[in-house]
Amino acid sequence: MTIDIPHYDAAIVGGGFGAVRSLYNLRKAGYKVHGFEKGSAIGGVWHHNRYPGARVDSDVPIYQLYLEDAWGGFKFSELFPGWKEIQAYFKYADEKLQISKDFTFNSTVTACHWNDSSNNWTVTAQSTDLGEIVCTATHIVFCTGFAAKKIIPRFKNQEGFKGQWFHTADWPWSGVDVKGKKVAIIGTGASGVQVIQEIASEVGSLTVFQRSINTAIPMRQRKLTPDSPENNMPMKESVEHFLSTKTGFLFDNIPHRYHDLTPAERKSWLDKIYAKGGLRFAAGNFLDALIDKEANRFCYDYWKDSVRARVKDPRKAELLAPTQPPYHILTKRPSLEQTFYEAFNQDNVDIVDLRNDSIVEFTETGIKTTAQEFDFDIVIFATGFDAVTGGFKLVDIRGQGGVRLEDKWKNGTFTHLGMTITKMPNFFFMYGPQGPCGFSNGPTSTTIQSDWAVRAIEYIEKNRRVYMVPTEEAENAWRKKVNDTASLTLLPLTKSWYMGSNVEDKPVESLNYVGGLGPYLMDIAGAEKDGYSRDFIFGA
Repeated sequence: MTIDIPHYDAAIVGGGFGAVRSLYNLRKAGYKVHGFEKGSAIGGVWHHNRYPGARVDSDVPIYQLYLEDAWGGFKFSELFPGWKEIQAYFKYADEKLQISKDFTFNSTVTACHWNDSSNNWTVTAQSTDLGEIVCTATHIVFCTGFAAKKIIPRFKNQEGFKGQWFHTADWPWSGVDVKGKKVAIIGTGASGVQVIQEIASEVGSLTVFQRSINTAIPMRQRKLTPDSPENNMPMKESVEHFLSTKTGFLFDNIPHRYHDLTPAERKSWLDKIYAKGGLRFAAGNFLDALIDKEANRFCYDYWKDSVRARVKDPRKAELLAPTQPPYHILTKRPSLEQTFYEAFNQDNVDIVDLRNDSIVEFTETGIKTTAQEFDFDIVIFATGFDAVTGGFKLVDIRGQGGVRLEDKWKNGTFTHLGMTITKMPNFFFMYGPQGPCGFSNGPTSTTIQSDWAVRAIEYIEKNRRVYMVPTEEAENAWRKKVNDTASLTLLPLTKSWYMGSNVEDKPVESLNYVGGLGPYLMDIAGAEKDGYSRDFIFGA
């Protein structure tokens, strides 16, 4: 059965920060807007995240909606909130903003097709409650986030394993009893680090299969009270501060280049930012830490020595923090850890180097590698995502003339400003490719992009334009700028999701704009001048 829903001025795909802000502001401006979310409540990825230890890497007050009605009233209990508290915050925000009344939940959008004759979008969703849902919309605001499509590697006889196995993104809602169990974790990305440090004290044994090291850095977690300054910072001044920094955090880079400092000064600066914790060591390092190889190696050695001081077993220490860097530090987004390295001091926690002892196959009772065989009760895949562009691949998106986005991006990603795409009229996306994304944080990035998209929609409607779409020249120029900016750094030298090189057959390119929020804000403001006439075509 297909349910036809009336026409909307805008349809929103997804239910995270960008979706909530866009719906709230468009509705406030008087537009008829509706959202579709595959989960049962708003929250985006944080509605679905439920694995042990899942928490944000952006400290309070950053990780919330920058809306007066949803700011300040919720008091966080930790500097870096966990998934349960983020879900509680979204519930609080929903009560304040009344977002859910304009959402259809448990509904996965499967197609967005542009109709050249009617100049609008047809949106199709599959609902677990209602069956197929079809509506039309003048505008699409696409907010699936950067981690919507998970990666699960396939191994020989994987289905024959008699124990439990699942991806961290599919952690069972009922929970998993790991107490006394023999557990394997494949992967040491963000979710791997978080799960390992959370369950290490409960399991019977834990075997970590590592392909690439995680240059994880200290979180420096601490408890907050309702009276803590972090819970009582005024929104306007806070957001102005976030937007004034390069990456949208509470801090900025060390105000020096590596070569401008003495060895003692270099160490002193790193001591300061490492002690403060959070992402300061990654996003607040020397001005040239991501550009100059000598500066980068100094940072790696500092990190390596810090880790090795915490890991007792020399073999494990070498695997976790090798003498020679396997890649340039900071060219992968590091995870924030609390007791990750101490977990490997337990006798029941071991690590397997997949570069020298790869997985051959699964057996009924566990995993066989080239040199060993293991028995497991549970195998956890912490193998990450087809990041940034993966969410677009889950939806059949077709624009003018029936052009498929999948075909358009087959040999590389093309957008303008990391928010619009040629041949896709009135289609706005956020926290996706060629925007700040991985070099910022969700709330800051989506605030910038959502507000730009809302202003564009208001311009189209108030000026009675049929549609707005970027020119190919503008799109090509933006792609070149994104990749040229990245080429000035060490990023292209590393295999990572930043460059799309963690996925087989995916084009290798910069998926993020790495120039910083300041230049990005100037670029998107420039595109708005003179009625968007420089970079966009309007349908009459």
